[in-house]
Amino acid sequence: MLVRPATPDDEDGVETICAASGRDTWNLNTLLMRQKRLVVVAEVGGQVVGVAKTHFHEEPDHEAPAGHYLGGVMVKPDRRRRGIALALTEARMKWIWARDDRSYYFTNEHNAASIRLHATFGFRALGRFVSIHGVTADNGQSDLILFASSR
Repeated sequence: MLVRPATPDDEDGVETICAASGRDTWNLNTLLMRQKRLVVVAEVGGQVVGVAKTHFHEEPDHEAPAGHYLGGVMVKPDRRRRGIALALTEARMKWIWARDDRSYYFTNEHNAASIRLHATFGFRALGRFVSIHGVTADNGQSDLILFASSR
């Protein structure tokens, strides 16, 4: 498996992963790397099988701090449970650690797989919220849990 920064050539592969995961499509603008954001893909046999990103929030959102956040991670359904999300998260954490001593992420309170994955990287819960940086879970019917990890 190769984990590398996303390029515009990955757009079709990422679109396929988004559709298979039942998620909104990440457009070309989302894939482009910026100074304060990283998008990485996992490739197996020349095929994109996973994608993940980071976000940088300049301002706090109530109790959710400003800083580097892990964004979504998606893996093709037939490739899950093979360490791809772990490798994508490790690459994003290394990128954040090169820039900051603290990182954040949030997830739906029911996403046990995400909570287990991120516990591997030392993430601990900071609190529960209806909305974080404009994101809600289940149209506001579920809480989001905010997590932080320090280097």
